[in-house]
Amino acid sequence: MVGFEVKEDEKRIFLALSPSKRYRDNVLTIVKEIQKKGLRIIFISINQPSAFITGLFEKNGIDMSTIFFIDGITRYAGGPITADPGTCRFVSKPGDLTAMSMAVTDILKMENVGRTVIFLDSVNAMLIYTSSVDLSKFIHFVISKLRILNISGIFLAVEKGLDPVLMSQLMTFADELIEFPDDQNP
Repeated sequence: MVGFEVKEDEKRIFLALSPSKRYRDNVLTIVKEIQKKGLRIIFISINQPSAFITGLFEKNGIDMSTIFFIDGITRYAGGPITADPGTCRFVSKPGDLTAMSMAVTDILKMENVGRTVIFLDSVNAMLIYTSSVDLSKFIHFVISKLRILNISGIFLAVEKGLDPVLMSQLMTFADELIEFPDDQNP
């Protein structure tokens, strides 16, 4: 994968930009890279329901025992809440940043948090439900919490889907920018 490596001994914040046509493939690539390092993933799901993502991951050979979801879309869309509470926390709606912040904080209090990566899917989906200003504040809060706890984070966005002000703020918050090419082979 071009320019991307999660290192357990080097906690970093990544802003990952993906072309829309390669988005799902790039999510899978990132998750597999994290798992290769033996790290847990707290997957903040705004783009797709956790049940759908679980099916996609299982179909692509991803070990679900190391993934914990914060699902911000299933309840809002009226989907069934069938996941094990030990592996998924449901938030009432994607725009409820207070509940999302509380869920992140609660999960980060769990054991072995140091061997964890937070993965936000996606910045663009969150913009459907909240303003750029509020989203910027939320992401800054989460990144600050990650830095305090010495945890890595990956914030995924469709490369051409963000306004320039938000993009510059996100780039300022992040340690590293990952840009996936359009022509990347799966």
